[in-house]
Amino acid sequence: MTALDTAQGRYTPDIKHWIFLRGLSREQAHWGDFIQRCEAELGWCCHAIDLPGFGSEHQRPSPLTIADIRRDVQQRLPQDIIASGQAFGVVALSLGAMVALDWLAAAPKDIAKAIFISSSSADCGLLKRIKPSAIPTTARALLATSHPSQERAILKMVSNNKAQHAELLDQWCRIRALRPASKRNVLRQLIAASTFKSPPATSIYNAKGHFISSRADRMVSYQCSEYLAKKYHCWLTLHNTAGHDLPIDDAAWLIGVFKTIQG
Repeated sequence: MTALDTAQGRYTPDIKHWIFLRGLSREQAHWGDFIQRCEAELGWCCHAIDLPGFGSEHQRPSPLTIADIRRDVQQRLPQDIIASGQAFGVVALSLGAMVALDWLAAAPKDIAKAIFISSSSADCGLLKRIKPSAIPTTARALLATSHPSQERAILKMVSNNKAQHAELLDQWCRIRALRPASKRNVLRQLIAASTFKSPPATSIYNAKGHFISSRADRMVSYQCSEYLAKKYHCWLTLHNTAGHDLPIDDAAWLIGVFKTIQG
């Protein structure tokens, strides 16, 4: 069983375009069918943009700061968003949420609404950003010598839905074979994430943000999202049982939250 824990914010229903940003070492293929479901069930026009160094950009180096990652993504906005001249929505997960938070502070006119999933920042506290119990699994993922071993460790860390792990592991290994993620770029992303501090409270307009996390996240404490939501006076919704990667652990619930906050 799951529950929505807070009163829901309301989103303007006329946001046409939504950008989707993934997290550490992940690319747009790791959304699975989640983006297609958002288009079908919410009527959104969705665009996945890979972070530099991963996915379509896997042959490029990853920048060493979240701000530089954000600038790189800004330069690769889809042409139809640019042509529309309208602010867009952002759905961003984990490290992607750091990029979106920095973006919202640096260029608030670009973004109409931002949904931050399983987010954190350096000022949340080290042992909340990475739970002590997750450190051994993180080390195994970084030190593993084969792609299946790495992906298995990552999956164990970010997902609580074991019933789908065998299928996901196969999918993730195929993604890795097609567009390899180098350990160098993963380490560069880790450096960027570890040094990112959330923008000042006055730089984020609270009506634009909604934080979502899970109490059962075994990688990053939900208290990070709680801290950021409180800092920016934003809405917070908590899942009870899912892992860090909410879109793969309970996509239906997450889309239900999107529907509720969209109004």
